Amino acid sequence: MDYIENFLAYLANERRYSQHTITSYSNDLNQFCVYLSNECELENITLAEPKHLRQWVVSLRGEKINVVSINRKISALRSFYKFLCKNEIVKSNPASRLSNIKAPKKLPEFVPQDKMDTLLDSDTMFPDTDDGRRDRLMIELFYATGIRESELINIRCGDIDLMSKTIKVVGKGNKARIVPLLDEVCQMIRPFMGMAEQYLFTTKKGRKMYARLVYRIINKYLVTTNAVSHNSPHVLRHSFATGMLNNGADINAIKELLGHANLSATQIYTHVTYEKLNKVYKQAHPRA
Repeated sequence: MDYIENFLAYLANERRYSQHTITSYSNDLNQFCVYLSNECELENITLAEPKHLRQWVVSLRGEKINVVSINRKISALRSFYKFLCKNEIVKSNPASRLSNIKAPKKLPEFVPQDKMDTLLDSDTMFPDTDDGRRDRLMIELFYATGIRESELINIRCGDIDLMSKTIKVVGKGNKARIVPLLDEVCQMIRPFMGMAEQYLFTTKKGRKMYARLVYRIINKYLVTTNAVSHNSPHVLRHSFATGMLNNGADINAIKELLGHANLSATQIYTHVTYEKLNKVYKQAHPRA
């Protein structure tokens, strides 16, 4: 277990991984330890061989675990054993030839622009209270910038420049980027501004906002749109990107705004647009 704890500390302190990823990797590696103990009679994770890793993956597939979750567990194993090799705790990496499972590509869900307009322009949806104003700002900020949930949670007041109408966010790999803000969003932010080191969004007790609470807030409002099956903060990121593309934004600009490392991650939104056009074509063409 000390090996796992050291690995997680390395991810947090040196690689600057998000807390969400660190928690997921911790759960994955501890689950693998349980499997090794129960099924392979191995009490030390450093003694695992390639066959043990492959057997675990096969067992996960047999349990019908989501392919995305299995691939994350595989990534956790690869990163963990690479760390052990680097620190000369194991001589060879048993996960070096462990490949991801090919998953069917799913198009991202998004809320159509008209439904987002109805939600955000409503006079009754957001109560005139501190919580109501906070909730609206949160949704407006997600939809206006396309930032990730973890990026929103970590925004400090000092990251916001209302004069230049920009916000600095820190994304995956601890990479910072500057994102423009709409005038209306700047006006909404102004009452929430405090000391530079204070977080923009906090709980009622003044503590840093956490992911589960953000999800509950976003879910509460998005469910009223009846537009998607998963009413998560990430849906607003998809809605931002799809809306930008549908309104003529250059895909490379969208890539930079989203903080994608590769254009291939952004190009999935072109497929969303194509699906929409294809649907309209089939509904409207007289010979369809």
